[in-house]
Amino acid sequence: MKPAPKLVPQSRVLDKGIWGMSRPMFIDQAVTYTIPLVDMYFLSRVSDNAAAAVGAITPLVFVANAFLIVSAFAGASIASQRIGANDYQRGNATIAAYAIFVVILALIAALAVNHGGPWVASAMSLSSEVEQHARTYLSIIGWMVALWGCRVIYQTILNIYGEPQWNTYSNIILFVANVIGCSIAVYGFMGIPPMGVKGVAVASVIAAGCSLLFVALIVHVKLRIHIPLGEGWKQFGVLITPVLMIAAPSVLEPMSFQAYMIALNWIAAEVGDLALKVKVYAYNTFLFCLMISVAIGMATEAIIAQRVGRKEFALVDQQLKQSLTISLIGTSLLALCWLVFNQPILELFSSDPEVIAIGFWAFLLSFLAEPWRTVNITVGSALRCTGDAAFTSISSIGVIWLFSVPFAYVLAIPLGMGLYGLLIAAISDEFVRALIKRWRWKQGKWMHTGVAARELNKKIVGS
Repeated sequence: MKPAPKLVPQSRVLDKGIWGMSRPMFIDQAVTYTIPLVDMYFLSRVSDNAAAAVGAITPLVFVANAFLIVSAFAGASIASQRIGANDYQRGNATIAAYAIFVVILALIAALAVNHGGPWVASAMSLSSEVEQHARTYLSIIGWMVALWGCRVIYQTILNIYGEPQWNTYSNIILFVANVIGCSIAVYGFMGIPPMGVKGVAVASVIAAGCSLLFVALIVHVKLRIHIPLGEGWKQFGVLITPVLMIAAPSVLEPMSFQAYMIALNWIAAEVGDLALKVKVYAYNTFLFCLMISVAIGMATEAIIAQRVGRKEFALVDQQLKQSLTISLIGTSLLALCWLVFNQPILELFSSDPEVIAIGFWAFLLSFLAEPWRTVNITVGSALRCTGDAAFTSISSIGVIWLFSVPFAYVLAIPLGMGLYGLLIAAISDEFVRALIKRWRWKQGKWMHTGVAARELNKKIVGS
């Protein structure tokens, strides 16, 4: 008698569709983007300088995170295309290969942030107190980056298999652990003395570890998804090559953007501590508005990658239009709420009347950038997951460093517009990059950049 065949978990992405995939991702991203606000709130209890310090160098942490997240999502898009073509064996082997790759990158990123971050802080034009807070935070927070990198591997696996709700629970655990840890760090608890900035950093590391443990248990124990690490290692070179073709160019844009944010903070510090504080509060607050476009973008990536694997190009284009419409409406409404309630929001973080006085104009300019940032995120996600990443990444980097950074400096310093000049330059940057990405999608080159199309072209050339 033959043994019963082993049941292999099947992907439910296309069955769930955009709403089924994105609903849990909304909560997921809401929690994710609340965390910087929570950290900023607790740091502001220490002092405005502590909040400004961590906000000034947060883009450095985001650079490392983006490096890991984009690499994992590049691997996930290739795995999704293979699973969309019903090749589960090769799809799971691809997951194993990019998991190995991201773990190695996570360790490198942690060491780079912990040891290189303080040097970056000392090179910025920060006051001595702000610089000391920044150096303390950066010497610890790299381990959170490493844990987040490992966690994103499991997040992509859950997205590939149409089980994103578990990522939501993971983020709730992260949020609760972070709030408890930050409260203890700032106020102390049962004999534990307040530890200020250092304690907030340690709390973030512990919270990241708790959420990683949860998703690992869900994937391996609850869902019993088998990731063939042995096969992934054995075929690592072959499996990782198509991933790198997406990851290598894709990772450059978010890294370049976060370097651009560091450059803006650098210029803001040159203008003065007040400009830096308001820039940090406005930027970190409006990060929360990204939850809609990022959630829709992630769900869209999962769906589009599988449809590209099936060569359903008309449905792919239709999906992007639907996703972009939803993202623009949702993000604009949320950003409008932030603008209307700018004063009570700022009063949560600062009692400085100068900060609150200029906060409205900073919030207004941040609001005007949101629609264009939404187009960048949604269309950029779609281009990456189809394999068409090189052109958009290179063009975006060109816009940032040849146009946006010089424009921001000229407006802020020589023309004397200060913080407002920085925010006007940020609007222009998002607008130009959004136009380029939308134009690239309409060109339709993404139809020929998927892994199946590339492998078919290789076979034709080889024959």
